[in-house]
Amino acid sequence: MSGLQRLASFVLACVSSVIVVGAQSQTTPGPEVKKLAVMVGRFTVEDELKAGAMGPNSPAMKFTGTDDCRWTAGGFALICESVLYRPGKKYSETSFVYYDPTSKTYQYHAVDSSGGVENKTGTVNGDVWTWLGESVFGGKPYHTRYTMKFISADSFEYTDESGESESSMKVFVSGKETRVAATKPAKSQLSQ
Repeated sequence: MSGLQRLASFVLACVSSVIVVGAQSQTTPGPEVKKLAVMVGRFTVEDELKAGAMGPNSPAMKFTGTDDCRWTAGGFALICESVLYRPGKKYSETSFVYYDPTSKTYQYHAVDSSGGVENKTGTVNGDVWTWLGESVFGGKPYHTRYTMKFISADSFEYTDESGESESSMKVFVSGKETRVAATKPAKSQLSQ
């Protein structure tokens, strides 16, 4: 084998190793993805809509319900299904949550039973998760901020704020979620 052939073989071997290592890192969730585990499980929800949140003179309302989050996409993302009840009304939402390594942020995409769609970008600092986004209510765009503060391994308190500008956001919902059951990661087709 000539020197040029040995060099070409060496370069190909190095490139192959990099490709294999890169492929392996893509099949194992990193530490950022693993942080989502705090949200996995079935939670009970205690929720309060603040007075005036649905328009002038609207009363405060209490909601109860469940939030069930499970791993999907080989342990790289969560699918969450939430159901809230108040007298005479049921509200449901399905969301998809994951870590985006390109933007180095968490992403949240949801559709609810009123046909509303919401997209948020999240960051985590210790036990506090902050999700910023925009939504449309009554035909008007609003800025939103959802803050989760974990107060134990199995519960968190939250506030949901919105406003026509970031500086005008006010809390319209607050509450607490408590884990009542853990949900195991779904097995991928490859590992079976």
